[in-house]
Amino acid sequence: MAGTRHSSAEKDGILRHAFEQLKARGVGSPWAASQNPWTEIEVECRVLIDNLDFTQVLDSYLRAHTGLRRSVTMLFTFIAMAANARWQDLPEESRGIAARGWFLGRWVPTFLIIDGPIGRFVCGEESPLKPWFGQHYPMLTSARDFLNDRLFRVVRNGFAHWAFDWEVVGSESYIVAYDWERDLPTAKMHQAECDAYHIVAFALVEVLESVFISRRSDPTEA
Repeated sequence: MAGTRHSSAEKDGILRHAFEQLKARGVGSPWAASQNPWTEIEVECRVLIDNLDFTQVLDSYLRAHTGLRRSVTMLFTFIAMAANARWQDLPEESRGIAARGWFLGRWVPTFLIIDGPIGRFVCGEESPLKPWFGQHYPMLTSARDFLNDRLFRVVRNGFAHWAFDWEVVGSESYIVAYDWERDLPTAKMHQAECDAYHIVAFALVEVLESVFISRRSDPTEA
């Protein structure tokens, strides 16, 4: 979903499908219910970046946390490499494990950056976004709540602490997250649900990077 490979309309469709995969998990925020989830959160971000009070605090945060920009660049590098993997072209007996590697190559760095600098940027006590959450910015507020959701945090922690497993039951694949200290399972998700978590989280990183970090112009104004 990174970069310019998809139009805004295509990104809306990808996000809608991801949220649909998570509906049974109780993900039903205004962002999840939107018919244009990418477009609406991008618009909110662009409205907020025009607020001088916000941008002054944002600029101060970015100067104090220069690693945020670097971490996002490295995430995009990881994802680009994973996207180029052609597991479908391998011999049939090798495709299963290669496909798992393709998914994990996208999921692991995404969950790691959410556990680290992006999570702090959105949810931390020093977050420049913190004073603006609420009814005036429902998409951004929903994004914060998504990252703070208990199940998402449990799955994120499983990946961040390298405490997860891939289970195959019949023709279906599941991801199991573990508490690394107690060595006990904490969550089990279908592969499609875990991929949906990745898609939503990565979309959030992408829009935050575009509008708040790199300050790229609104493509609709070009």
